[in-house]
Amino acid sequence: MSGRFKLILALMLALILLSGLGIAAMAEETEDAPANTDTAPAEESAAALPPEYKLAAQSSRFNLYVREDTLAIILESRANGSLLCSTVQNPDDFKDQAAWKGFYQSGIVMEFIEDVKSTNTQADFINMEAVVSVEYLENGFSADVLFPAYGVGYSAVVTLDESCLTVTIPQDKIINGETDGHRYTVSTFTLYPFLGYSVLGQDEGYMIIPDGQGALIELKDNEKRFSSPFDRPVYGTNIGIEDTVNSRWTVGSEPVIMPVFGMVHTAKQIGFLGVIEQGDNAARIRAYPNGANNLNFDWVSAKYTYRMVYKQPTGPSSGAVDMLTEDTRRFDIVQHFLLADGEDATYAGLACAWRDYMEEKGFFAHADTERPFDVEVDFLGVERENDVLGKTDVVMTSFQQAGEILESMKTDGVDHASVVFRGWQSNGLTGGVPTSYSPAGSLGGGGGLEALNRKCTGLGMGFSLEADFLSLNTETHPTLTYSAFKKITSQTWSRPTFGPVYATMYYLAPERSKAVAGDTLNAMSSAGIPGVQLTGITQLMADYYYQNHYQESGKLAQAYRDIAALAAKDFSVTLKSANAYLWPYAGALNDLPVTGSDYAYVSRDVPLLAIALSGKMPAYLEYVNFQANAHKFFLRLAEQGTRPCFLLTMEDPIKLQNTNSSDIYSARWDLYRVTLAMWYSQLKELHRDIDGASIVAHDMAGDITRVTWSNGVKVYLNYGETAGEMDGVALEPMTWKAVN
Repeated sequence: MSGRFKLILALMLALILLSGLGIAAMAEETEDAPANTDTAPAEESAAALPPEYKLAAQSSRFNLYVREDTLAIILESRANGSLLCSTVQNPDDFKDQAAWKGFYQSGIVMEFIEDVKSTNTQADFINMEAVVSVEYLENGFSADVLFPAYGVGYSAVVTLDESCLTVTIPQDKIINGETDGHRYTVSTFTLYPFLGYSVLGQDEGYMIIPDGQGALIELKDNEKRFSSPFDRPVYGTNIGIEDTVNSRWTVGSEPVIMPVFGMVHTAKQIGFLGVIEQGDNAARIRAYPNGANNLNFDWVSAKYTYRMVYKQPTGPSSGAVDMLTEDTRRFDIVQHFLLADGEDATYAGLACAWRDYMEEKGFFAHADTERPFDVEVDFLGVERENDVLGKTDVVMTSFQQAGEILESMKTDGVDHASVVFRGWQSNGLTGGVPTSYSPAGSLGGGGGLEALNRKCTGLGMGFSLEADFLSLNTETHPTLTYSAFKKITSQTWSRPTFGPVYATMYYLAPERSKAVAGDTLNAMSSAGIPGVQLTGITQLMADYYYQNHYQESGKLAQAYRDIAALAAKDFSVTLKSANAYLWPYAGALNDLPVTGSDYAYVSRDVPLLAIALSGKMPAYLEYVNFQANAHKFFLRLAEQGTRPCFLLTMEDPIKLQNTNSSDIYSARWDLYRVTLAMWYSQLKELHRDIDGASIVAHDMAGDITRVTWSNGVKVYLNYGETAGEMDGVALEPMTWKAVN
């Protein structure tokens, strides 16, 4: 045997020995973790992980590691080795308060209430002694957590599959405590709030918040310019608990209608979209750009509330006392982190993942996917104004006039339209909840409405009546006065209208809304009405007081689900400005926001919602009538593949000046006839190209936007004031082109 051969053999034996030692070491390190047959993480990435973390689960795309004493996790892309850490990895570098340090070094943060104190106590793994028991599962781990000094605790399950990480906290595993004569009640949870965090713009990327259709907060050093975070309740202000400020002149922020949030690291090509599956009715989305609360971090999360302390008035002028809500909200927390890496790690890629998730969960079960491209036309029928002898009708569009307008539209080449009639009932548009099927006689009565319905059928157009089963006008419905919605303090909620006819409006309690809706929908079905547009109930989420007891928001949500489900049995259902939990009952969605709330820290708005709905649910934007820049609004429609909606009247809206609808200043049919036909013609051509397809990519470079559809069509848009180009496609200012 030659010396050279001996040397080669020795090297081979050494390599085998070293490999065996490496395998043994890995086996020892993960002896409590689940066995799997997938390729092990790359040695370079594994070496970069802190030694406290154990491998808990693997998919073909990601590895999940957990630190048992704090439940902190790290997600690793198996394709590129990038990491998403859930806790700050070098906490000693930051001089923050102990509570913040405990918050950002703990995977799950719970808060509890001592007796009825108005401030919560934070239960984290750094500042409070905890007993943690971790059990490894086939695809993740479960953990039982107890804080023995207070007797409070919970159980959590964290699992990883091919598309997402899921965190669950069962409501029946939450433990309230009582020690030394004090009662400790679990109040809130925040799950992995710092997952994917960034420090002072050291990472390229952005946070995703559910403002408008979606907005991005860029990861950059803000130099402490922003003192407050984005902190908004899912599905809007909880009027049963929070005080609302009403003003004729104040424009509020856009309500959150979709329970999502996210983080993307563009340079590292990794990110997630958080999706709340259960607990959305009790959640808040919080996004902190660095500088907010004097922290150096960018982070985004959802916070869930089970119990709270509120102020109970003791009399008209004698102050208030602190009270703990009577019951715990009944829900399990189920929160998903939809994961993306590589080229999919963008807001558009995550929107596509959200679309897949919604399809799997049945969000598009009633979607009218066969609906051809159309425009929505909302007719305003009758309003009311004060008269010497009481109140009189102000007719804006009779049933016959609406039919005449539709015939003119057909002549102009508008082949398809979804027609919605508003203010059809005898009490007018602001007369409150319809308690029966009673078409206004001044519009043509039941016969006139039946004739309009037949005309729509003959013209090949859909027809719906608007139904608001929430708004209560006690002047027109005095018998429902004692069925008004009450705050949890038992005070009746109301809002000023600032209108000249009806000064105050109320809401119906959910149980009464459900009863009224059942009667009215049955009557409408018997009259042959094919469609209904639900509004009011589609936009409210609140706790309330009913039958001498506190009622949690989940009961309100269930009542509204029941109404939507009942409507979906007999009608084509359109939901107006609808909260996401109702989407499974919709044939179409309308009045979707165009832009967000213009928060100072937002880098730009993105059509996250339109991307997720594309190809799956017909979607209509806000009224064309009230857009400051109609040209730019048209480009939004072309960009998103959404549809326009027009509010039309035969009479001049000047007739509304002495009604509660005096804010409608532009709706006369003859002013919109040309625009409606022209927009329909241009957008119909685009929708013929993208028919049945979904958006798969959305890219922005300066003022130029490129939208890629699943059938290969690309739409280019220039929102700038100068000419530009992308991919060799030249665009004049404020123009668009579709390339097949």
